Amino acid sequence: MDAKAGDMGNLAFLLVDKTREFVEACYERGDLDAALSCLDPVRATCYGYASELHAFDTDAVARLLGASCAFARRIGSRIVSHECHLAYRNETCTVVLSSLRTRATKGDAEGEPSDDEYERRLTFVYAPVGDDWLIVHMHSSAPHAPDDPFASRRMTARDVGAVDLDAVLSQAKVERERYEIVSELSDDVIYEYDVGRDTLYLFSTRFGKSPDIRRNKLVIEHCLDTIGLDGFVHPDDRVRYAADARKLSQAQPERGDGRDDYVHVYRLRPMFFFGRESEQDVFVHQRVMGRRIYDARGRVVKYVGKIVDVSEEYELLEQSSTDALTRAYNRSYLQGRLREYCASKQPDVSYACLLADVDYFKSVNDKFGHLVGDNLLTAFVDTARTLFRTSDIVARLGGDEFMVFMRDVYDPRVAMERSEALIDAFRTMAADRGFPRDVSLSVGVVVESEPHPFSELYRRADIALYRAKAEGKNRAVPYLEGMAYPEGGALAKPLPPLGD
Repeated sequence: MDAKAGDMGNLAFLLVDKTREFVEACYERGDLDAALSCLDPVRATCYGYASELHAFDTDAVARLLGASCAFARRIGSRIVSHECHLAYRNETCTVVLSSLRTRATKGDAEGEPSDDEYERRLTFVYAPVGDDWLIVHMHSSAPHAPDDPFASRRMTARDVGAVDLDAVLSQAKVERERYEIVSELSDDVIYEYDVGRDTLYLFSTRFGKSPDIRRNKLVIEHCLDTIGLDGFVHPDDRVRYAADARKLSQAQPERGDGRDDYVHVYRLRPMFFFGRESEQDVFVHQRVMGRRIYDARGRVVKYVGKIVDVSEEYELLEQSSTDALTRAYNRSYLQGRLREYCASKQPDVSYACLLADVDYFKSVNDKFGHLVGDNLLTAFVDTARTLFRTSDIVARLGGDEFMVFMRDVYDPRVAMERSEALIDAFRTMAADRGFPRDVSLSVGVVVESEPHPFSELYRRADIALYRAKAEGKNRAVPYLEGMAYPEGGALAKPLPPLGD
């Protein structure tokens, strides 16, 4: 996901990803090109704890980073821990502080003595460059460096208007260490959100092949402005996430109410500390568990808990809820979602069920074989998913019969328009793939405002589907009051005009 210069709500994801990429490229992989891609090619400068580590033009910066990359490759550098702190930001710049510990996995090839571990403190100043944010200044210091290792760091803070950034890092250090210890005892992410400071702290430990253990810490100030729902929460979960957040911010509950503890599952965009690469438009099921902490006046001051990756659990659930051939949802899943929706829907909103059947599907199987027929069914599902919302459910009921469940339909004409668009798209797809010209789609459409069981919705949609087949196939027909199954090849009673 590209974060543009003005997109402050999603800025945290861009800066976390870019800081992680730079640190890993320069201090672990030794990849100079990747490191330079994170820097402004015109304005970037570097400042170190010794004069030979200063660089004030592009060539000097490249030489300095090149030496760091070469050293990382020579000693087989591996990152042991990384703390990333989004400490200050405005519309024109952002300051990110990093504390880094690396370990050498092989001796220095040149025979120079080398410590087993190296510590660095890094300050990055990012600025918008076109549609991206790039590093325009960085400072590297070591805890035991000569002279004053924090001098240029404080200079950077003054330049951008931040106040005592080193004090921010050391604030409440003892309290934070408790969560770091807990995070090392599990593979989960431990979090603390400080309401007064609007600051989010996240801790995680990732265990690889021994002794490959990485400890990560992320601190995000101005959290509510820095992490926007658009970039953090899956579109289908945002309304529920916002509603849950409002409930959690309410005053202290009565004793014995049991609302202090909370557990929710959302599809969230993973950051690097979840042990996954942050990819565009990727959301992972995460279980958010925690407890609210109150002050003496009953105000919520902190949220403390853990975030558990439950994507594998939900993948297994999805496997049990989907059709093995087409990967559409199965009848059981559809019935469950319909039941849940009807139990909680608002009275002023409708929903729709579109029952679709492939015309002349048997002839496809007879002429081309079942494998080709299976491919046609799979292609139908792919086509339907491109036309409907992610919140709509495409389910296979059996054979060549499918149902699309559309939530929250405010205009009945939308269901007919979507049905007709599906018929056209399916016909085009079938023709492009060389299927017989008469292969098409018939759809029975039901739009309801009142809750109904699945059996009744299916009955009504099936009656409308029969009408579509009787009228020549390759069309959508809405269910209207008074429709019935045909008897002896004819409809049981006259039907009112279908209308628009």
